[in-house]
Amino acid sequence: MSISFNLFSHPDQTLNDHLTGVRDIALNLHKNHNVNKDLTDVLEIICMAHDFGKATSFFQDRLKTGNKSKLTDHGEISACFAYWLLPELWKIPGFLIVKRHHGSMKNANDEILLNIDILKKQAKNILENNFEEVNLIYSEMLEKNSKYLNDFFDFLNSLNERSIKKHFRKEISNIKYDLELFIKIQYIYSILLSADKSQLILNKAYLPKVTIPSEYVEKYKEDLKKKFVEKIGNFENNMVFNIRNDAFNELKYELEEVDLNNNKIFSINMPTGTGKTMLGYYSAFKILERLKNEQNLNSQIIYCLPYMSIIDQNYAELYKLLEYNLNRHPNDEELLKFHSMTEIKYSDFKEYDARFCFENWQSKVVTTTFVQFFNTIFKSGKNSVMHRFHTLSNSVIILDEVQAIETKYFPLIKQFLEILSKNYNVYIILMTATMPILLDTYELIPNNEKYFKSLNRIKIINNTSKNISLNEYKDILLEKTIKNSDKSFLIVMNTVKSAKDVYQYLMKETNRKCIYLSTEIYPKLRLEKINEIRKMNKRGEKPVVVSTQLIEAGIDIDMDTVYRDFSTLDSINQTAGRANRNGLGEKGEVYIYNIIDDKKRPYCGYIYPHHLLDCTKSVLLETEINEKELYEVNNKYFKEVQNRSLNEIGENVQKSIKSLDFKTFRDNFELIKKEEWKKDIFINADNNSDEILKKLENSKDFSNLEIKNLFRALNNYRISINTQKYDKIKNNLISVDKFELEYLNIDNYSVEEGILDNLQNEIFF
Repeated sequence: MSISFNLFSHPDQTLNDHLTGVRDIALNLHKNHNVNKDLTDVLEIICMAHDFGKATSFFQDRLKTGNKSKLTDHGEISACFAYWLLPELWKIPGFLIVKRHHGSMKNANDEILLNIDILKKQAKNILENNFEEVNLIYSEMLEKNSKYLNDFFDFLNSLNERSIKKHFRKEISNIKYDLELFIKIQYIYSILLSADKSQLILNKAYLPKVTIPSEYVEKYKEDLKKKFVEKIGNFENNMVFNIRNDAFNELKYELEEVDLNNNKIFSINMPTGTGKTMLGYYSAFKILERLKNEQNLNSQIIYCLPYMSIIDQNYAELYKLLEYNLNRHPNDEELLKFHSMTEIKYSDFKEYDARFCFENWQSKVVTTTFVQFFNTIFKSGKNSVMHRFHTLSNSVIILDEVQAIETKYFPLIKQFLEILSKNYNVYIILMTATMPILLDTYELIPNNEKYFKSLNRIKIINNTSKNISLNEYKDILLEKTIKNSDKSFLIVMNTVKSAKDVYQYLMKETNRKCIYLSTEIYPKLRLEKINEIRKMNKRGEKPVVVSTQLIEAGIDIDMDTVYRDFSTLDSINQTAGRANRNGLGEKGEVYIYNIIDDKKRPYCGYIYPHHLLDCTKSVLLETEINEKELYEVNNKYFKEVQNRSLNEIGENVQKSIKSLDFKTFRDNFELIKKEEWKKDIFINADNNSDEILKKLENSKDFSNLEIKNLFRALNNYRISINTQKYDKIKNNLISVDKFELEYLNIDNYSVEEGILDNLQNEIFF
């Protein structure tokens, strides 16, 4: 008897078409990745099983009426079907994956509590009403696995609460789940999520097709050089210029010769200002080019940076690079910027579909934050993030300013990245001027020590043998800035309060042009100020910039003299990298002081871990350190850090891997911890923010995506303040109750120095 397919998965799609479509897309993605070949059969079963439960009449009625009940749920019975079909090793992982393909995976033990009565009613319903069609949908798979559909219903009928708990616990204790298997589970889960959504949006797998040859970087670099020469004249005898050229040629040679089958973790460890960004672009494009030519792999680049402010700078450079070579604007498939302030959009797609393509990183080059990248690896089982995990296969991942990662995560990151490079053909490039001991790498500039030691742009004057008060420090700054009106200054403080104090003092006591930067300045204004500093650099103007440490890494500004409150060595180095950056001026001076507050506590103690400050003190022994000596000092520092760092999260992580506790695992990794003593508010600073706030207040008819994008745009005006300051200004805040957001109007805010002091005092007193 012939049977037509009458069961539906969605209003306009049969269950058979959806299941086979998801299976085919998943297998296509998996084949394209060319990794984990032993997982093909497991992946096929999980994809075919994921919507098994939609075969109940209860679900079919729901499609027509929209009425929901526990009987219309399909996750749990589909998970049981996957469990029954899968081989022993994959029974519990497959159960968890299928059960939570519409949510986030929990800890395995928390998923044991099944609703047995509902499951049995659903099974009976399928058996009595739709057995023949279900048997036809799964006939090929059942035959391949020597199974009979009737046996599944017998298995389900035999279940009771006690037997389930016993079986789960027995399997969890018998099977040795390790990190490699844990990552394989993420891989399968990720492909199922991507295939499930792609089947409905594209009805095919997204596979990167765009090619970006490495010569793009060379052409763009030559154009930049030509413009630089036109502007400032011949600078071929300049040391920094020569290092940039020599290093680039060295890197090109290494990338031609290196065996990409045996070397997948690289580093570019070069001094600040020697063109690391361009070296990173070329390396990534060249590896991609070779993977295509030698292994026929279409891969992607994921460029990761620690801070959103430098992502915008990096993205803008990549955009110009592609635009220059393509002679048109790059599209989203070629280049994507991904962080919490970027608008969710994707060429030719709208609403949910655009959001999926955007969040699934369907682009040849993705620029994103460390937080987003590490969430993609470590937020195990989190549906909204994990769907893009599989796209890391064969990719080239650049971790720029890698020293910014908290050292306590090093052991975990090392384990994950080594497995990704070995089993998922992932290529990793670590870039920094202060390389931490994170991974064993293949250095792409083998003679980098020579470049570090040949530079003489700066010297560090170490004044930390005794502590000084903030008032003493301000007097030093006052004298220095007045006496040296022909020099620009960068003064980096450890706290917003101390930075603002120094800024206000210099503004009052000098006639110098002062610029203040801290997290109390909303992000859009911060970028405007940084761009203004760059313009002043180009015009030869000499400002005094007072900032917190937000300015230290990756920001391309060039100052004559730097003052830095004591911090960790990597942070001091990064700040020093803003002094005489291009080597065109007099030798830059970087002064280090250890400043204490009224309670005699060093400000650095509020911000940095004590063991890292101790490591810095142990290597920063000389009163004067020239740039050529920094290479050795850095190496000593990171050896000290390695010796003193504790594997603080190792035990919890290992336990959660063995128990398949996905929620516990992901909760242990928070690159940016929520600071309970801080509150987020927004500044209604201009017409744009005013329009966004008005739209949110009247957003009754807006879609979720429109609201999400409004918030992303509003994040450009978001600042975090401590609860003490919040309490002082809260009477001036305006609430938008439906979204629980609060904002401060611009008349209570200064674009020069943030929240007005007199506003706080007025409220306080």
